[in-house]
Amino acid sequence: MLSLLILLAALDTPAPHGRVLDRVAATVNGEVVTLTELEERAGAELRRADAQPAGAARAKARARALKAAFDALTAERLFQGQVAALGVEISEPEIDAVIEDVKRRNNLDDARLDDALRAQGLDRASYRKAVKRDLESMRLVQLKIRNKVKVTDEDVKNYWQTHPQEFRAGEELRVRHIFMALPQGADTTEVARVQALAQKALARLKSGEDFGKVAREMSQGPSAPDGGELGWLRRGTVQPDVEKAAFGLQPGQISGLVRTRPGIQILQVEERRGGGVRPLEEVKEEVRDRLVNDQGDTYRAQYIAELRKDAIVEVKLPELKE
Repeated sequence: MLSLLILLAALDTPAPHGRVLDRVAATVNGEVVTLTELEERAGAELRRADAQPAGAARAKARARALKAAFDALTAERLFQGQVAALGVEISEPEIDAVIEDVKRRNNLDDARLDDALRAQGLDRASYRKAVKRDLESMRLVQLKIRNKVKVTDEDVKNYWQTHPQEFRAGEELRVRHIFMALPQGADTTEVARVQALAQKALARLKSGEDFGKVAREMSQGPSAPDGGELGWLRRGTVQPDVEKAAFGLQPGQISGLVRTRPGIQILQVEERRGGGVRPLEEVKEEVRDRLVNDQGDTYRAQYIAELRKDAIVEVKLPELKE
């Protein structure tokens, strides 16, 4: 997740425009934060604010974007001071690993990554520096809070019990079908012929014949040799008409004729599963990771607040004072 955020943050940063004179927005322990830095960090949020009609709402949105960017930059500057003081080090292989993860998550090779960075006025060297800073900040926070984060088995169980909606398994159906192809643009005569064939198959099923046998003999779909077996289906993975018909059936039931774009289908649900809360044993590590991350975020915010309390921060830009 970190690596993806690093990439997205970098790619969302507009290229600097090379201003001759840059306005000082604030200082953090004597180190200048410029308006350009804030605008670049604010990225898309600031562009959305500036796209609004002139007025109070636009000014408020712009101030909010700049304030969020300033808070992030301030934390970064304070972290870097602590990184230097504590001798936190990040190795080149660690940076390489993050960049490789970025490429994998975003389906990029070296050339495409470089193109994406270049389009935003960035190069690989500056990108590596940004990754290094992010990793240093993470390492620093881990050093400061690692003994504070504690998640017990009871914490995990309580969260699972009080948030069941977060752990529901998607309902699935094991389905067979008989498919009769209907050519695109078929005239009424052809439609009637295919419907009659489908009705013949349905009549055999209603008389008690085995669905798999009828499918093997009459279905025109690729699953015919397997008795029309489609496997397990989830909502949202099949055509809406098929989903509606299938999820309205109980195991063993057979649908009527279901008209779809490619043809006519008859469905049989063999088994249903899911729809309930996933067992604690199955999700406990997922819950534990979530609680650890939540506690980590809380302690990180507290650590930033402590650093900021001891820092000398002088705000000069009016929008940051609102």
